[in-house]
Amino acid sequence: MNQIIARSAVRFGGGIFIHPIPLPPPVPVQVLPASLPMVESANGNLFVDRNDANIHWYLPDFALADDTDSSFAFVASQSSLPTEDGRPFYVGRITLSLRKFRPVDVEQFVQANPASTVQEIPLAAMVAVLSSYYSDKNGQQQRRSFTASAIRDAGGGSFLLTFDGAILGDSVTGLYQDLRRFGKALINLSASYQAWAKQGSAAIFGNTGLRLMPMQLQRVAMAAPLIQQQRPAVSNRMDVSNLNTIRIFNPGIFDSEGPAPPPPEQPVYVQLQQSWTKELPLGLKYNQDGYQLRYTVSQEAGQNHVIINVDDLRDFNQSQSQFAELKALGDISLRYPTLSRAYFGVLSRSIIVIPRRYSIVRSKSGCAATCMALVDSSPSSISGCKFEFNFTIAPDVSRIEFEKLKQEVLNSADFKGYQLTFADFEHNTPPSELLTIFKSSVQFAAGTEAHTFAVTVFIQDDDKQTPAVANANLFILRLCSQTGTDLTGSLSLKLDDGYQSAVLAPIDLNFSHTVGTDELLVEFDESSSVIKLTNRSSLDLQLSEYALVQGSNLTEFPDSLVIAAAGNTSLPLPADHNGLALLADAQLVVPKPMSISAVTDYLNFQTVDVQSTQYAITVEGSGLDYNKVASIAIDIKFSTLPQVAPRQLRLNKSVNFDSTHIVVPLENAMFSLPGLVNVSVQFVDPGVNTLLFTLQHDFTAEPDLILLQNDIDKNLPGS
Repeated sequence: MNQIIARSAVRFGGGIFIHPIPLPPPVPVQVLPASLPMVESANGNLFVDRNDANIHWYLPDFALADDTDSSFAFVASQSSLPTEDGRPFYVGRITLSLRKFRPVDVEQFVQANPASTVQEIPLAAMVAVLSSYYSDKNGQQQRRSFTASAIRDAGGGSFLLTFDGAILGDSVTGLYQDLRRFGKALINLSASYQAWAKQGSAAIFGNTGLRLMPMQLQRVAMAAPLIQQQRPAVSNRMDVSNLNTIRIFNPGIFDSEGPAPPPPEQPVYVQLQQSWTKELPLGLKYNQDGYQLRYTVSQEAGQNHVIINVDDLRDFNQSQSQFAELKALGDISLRYPTLSRAYFGVLSRSIIVIPRRYSIVRSKSGCAATCMALVDSSPSSISGCKFEFNFTIAPDVSRIEFEKLKQEVLNSADFKGYQLTFADFEHNTPPSELLTIFKSSVQFAAGTEAHTFAVTVFIQDDDKQTPAVANANLFILRLCSQTGTDLTGSLSLKLDDGYQSAVLAPIDLNFSHTVGTDELLVEFDESSSVIKLTNRSSLDLQLSEYALVQGSNLTEFPDSLVIAAAGNTSLPLPADHNGLALLADAQLVVPKPMSISAVTDYLNFQTVDVQSTQYAITVEGSGLDYNKVASIAIDIKFSTLPQVAPRQLRLNKSVNFDSTHIVVPLENAMFSLPGLVNVSVQFVDPGVNTLLFTLQHDFTAEPDLILLQNDIDKNLPGS
């Protein structure tokens, strides 16, 4: 029976009257189903909970970890077993991280509904597949696919993916190329999650990608939201011992409203397993500078190095360079203006720094710049001499910037143990060059000191109109230029025998920027609490900046301070100066403007068996008004060389240019040749008298004397 009936007995007239007494109906028991999202409520990434409309579920989103992903690594290890043809091959291993986050529509919902409860839908059985595309020999697109061997929740929304074991042989090279060059690789994520759907909805029939879990169709009845309330059964038993009283306790019979209507039909829900997928294109994300050192290869146990290029994976025995351009630290020239770029060597554990320019070396002995005048015995020589300029050049780098880069390298886990240095070797292809029309030839060689190079420039007569001394003077003018017309070129550097391309660095030969070595002496005077700086050279120096370095602490002090030749200055000495070092950046104090005669302080001039040379002097009058001027006669005298008497030079409407050669001592031709120029002007108008005036001109500083109409007009009577 579905109803428990109590009986009561009453003695009546010697008999017992028994009648049934019904118990109260049972209290309905509410059994809630599992709290899961409703499929039909999907709105973007948001779902409503089945039991509580104030609870919202959302599907998380995934993306590649932000740059630079410290977990990324591409490792190619040589297999211990060769292939059938005896060739070795690589086994690849790739690790990278993903980040999990709430989608944009979820964030917007949270902000708009702060009182709502939002919960992440748990994803189960996640699988990650790395795919790389390539063309086969028939030109058809094919795909390599590798399933992640491990997906580890690293906490904080980060997941570490590992692909290994199945990346073999050509697939290693193909993936490397895809990550570094082609950018076609991608990762497909797939997982599942639990949800509710109404029985008979499209979700159950697979139209939305849902599928029933095993045995769940057998539990449909259990999925109803409530156990239906059951009514008490009617008892038809009665006591006939007393026919005068017949009572039937069946309340339903006397229900004035008739039988109770059936309860409304409740929807039936089915618990489903929903599929979830996400595609993550890798593109060229892992070809950025920060990932440069994360591609490594191991050919033998304990011998690991960074993969320079794909040839490291193709040719096991080919000699490869250990150097690659350093990009993991970003563009160093933006932070250190005197540095251009750098190359790291994975075997020598060195970093070769390329400066912004190479410049002339200076020391306590002066500038490493020499001009040697030599006898030119060739029959074609018109001057009887030739010139050889010798320079020693070195990286023109700020000591302070170099120290900053050094500390940045020391603080980088990727470059622990690396040492900073400069190039020592010259590359032949392309050759180094000096860009000037005044040279006859130039040679480059390694210098006598580490990281230095020797530059030798030869100047000879170019033709009968251009003697060597003229080009030598113009060459020297470029050494002294302060208008940007420096002597420039490029130095072709070699990193090692395996690095095929030359590394080009600019050359700038000018006394306005030189490279200091030992000219500054630093002394700590503890009694006076000062740092004494002594200039041991014969040239004035200007200090632009200095820095105090104590361990990893570097403090800069901008200071425009001039230290005279053989002079000294003092800087404050900190109380704590244990292990203190001073770095100073300085340059020569050069005259402005700098005359050729002043060059002897910076250019060491030597004469070898040459006492005098032919020198060309020229007068030009193309700018004169020959409608007024009929002719001009020019006589030149040299007060320091009274024995030298050039022929008279003449100008007229037909001849605007005249020149002559003189033989003078070489030192006058190179440094100072002041002349007194006597000018006689005949005018077209016969009524105008001949005009006589004089000019002063240094024919060494400017071999060409240019006469202007203004020179004549300002000397006319009454002007």
